[in-house]
Amino acid sequence: MTRKIGIVIAGALAVFSLAAGLSLYGSHPVRSSDHQDSPLTVARPGADLSDLYAFPAPDNDNDVVLVMNVHPIIPAGMGRQTRFDPGVMYQFKIDNTGDHVEDLVIQFKADAAGSSQKIAMFGPAKPQAAGTRSAWVSETGSVTYDKVATLGNGVKLYAGPRKDPFFFDLAQFFKIVPDRNAGYHAAGQSVPAATATAFNNPGTDFLSTNRFNVLSIVAELPRTMLSPSYGPPGKINLWATTSTADGGGYQQVERLARPAVKEAFEAFADHDRTNRSTPTDDRVLSDSIDKFMTTVAGRSPQIANIVRSVLIPDELSIDLSQTSVQAAYLGVETGGVTGSKFGGRGLRDDVIDLSLGVVFGNTVPALKLAPDDGKESPGLTSDHVGPNQSYGKTFPYLNEPY
Repeated sequence: MTRKIGIVIAGALAVFSLAAGLSLYGSHPVRSSDHQDSPLTVARPGADLSDLYAFPAPDNDNDVVLVMNVHPIIPAGMGRQTRFDPGVMYQFKIDNTGDHVEDLVIQFKADAAGSSQKIAMFGPAKPQAAGTRSAWVSETGSVTYDKVATLGNGVKLYAGPRKDPFFFDLAQFFKIVPDRNAGYHAAGQSVPAATATAFNNPGTDFLSTNRFNVLSIVAELPRTMLSPSYGPPGKINLWATTSTADGGGYQQVERLARPAVKEAFEAFADHDRTNRSTPTDDRVLSDSIDKFMTTVAGRSPQIANIVRSVLIPDELSIDLSQTSVQAAYLGVETGGVTGSKFGGRGLRDDVIDLSLGVVFGNTVPALKLAPDDGKESPGLTSDHVGPNQSYGKTFPYLNEPY
C-alpha cells in the first residue's frame, strides 16, 4: 500500500489501553487502534473489539476474508489459555445497498469457556432487526477453538488466538501527546507536559516488541454471499459489533469499523455513546472530528471538512467487484490511489502513516482537496514503523500466537 494519501486520522492517534497489572507504563493504562476504549470493555475484555480487516482471499479470488480481533493485550504464552466470552454476541454487519443500515449479519457465539470451546456461526442472513438490539439468525455451523473448519455452505471458519497484526510507535506518541494516555485521566492522576515534539526514526512498535496477542474470528466466504439478492458483488460497507444479553435480546456495547477513530477524535467519556450507536447516528464523532482537527491539530476548516466527509459514517468501505487485486485501506474513497479500488483493510496496511500524513502533513492539499493551510508538522507525518509480520496464503492467514 502506498503512502500518498490518507483521508482519515483513523490510526494516527491510536492509543493502547492496558490494565494496570499488564501496563509497561507503571500504573497508567494505554490505548490503541481500538483496544480497551471504554470503561465497559476494560471491565469485560471478551467484548472488546480491537481491529477489523477485510481482504480478498490470497488463494481464491472468488472469496473475501473478514477478520474481527477481540480481547486485545493478551501476554505472550497466554493466548491459548484465553477464551471467547460465552455471554457476548460477536457480529459482522454488512450494508450492501448503500443506506448505511445492515442488510446482512454474520453472528458468532461461544459456548462454555473450557478447553474444547465451540464457537457457532449464524448467517449470513437478514437481521431480525437492524440497529443496536439483536437476536440470533439461523445457525450455519461451528468450529472448535483454535481449529479450522469448512462449513456446509463453503465458509472457512477459525476462532482462536493470534499475534496482534496492528503496529504503531506508542511510547514515542505518548511523549508527544501525553493527554491521550487514558491512565493520566484516572482519579488522582494528572497529565504531564509533553517531552517530545517528533517521532523517532526508526520507531519502535509497541505490540510486537511486547509480544501481545488477540483473539481472532476469521471467516472466508464467497463474495456472492455478501451481495444483494438482485445483483453481482459490488460495493458494501462493513462494521463489527459486540453485544451482551439484555432483557431477552442482545444490546450493542461496542461498534468498530475504521481503526482508532474514537480514540483519535473523541474524549474518552464519549466513547460509550458512539459504541452504542449506529453508523447513521454518528453525531458525537462528527462534532469531535471538527473540534480535533481545528484545535488540537490546528488545521483549517476546509481540511477538517474533508476528513469528516470521509469518516462519517464510520464504516469500512469495500468494492467486491474488484478482482485480482489486494486490499488497500481507503481504496474505495480515493479511487484506488492507496493501492487498489478494493478498499477494505489488509493485514499489512500502514493505517498510521496514511493517517498521520493527512492530519499533520500536506496530503489533502497535494491532492487538491482543500487549500494548503501552511500548518503542517513534518516531524509528525510518520511514526517510522512498518508492518513487522509476513503473512502466507494458508487460512486463517494471521500468525500463531506468541
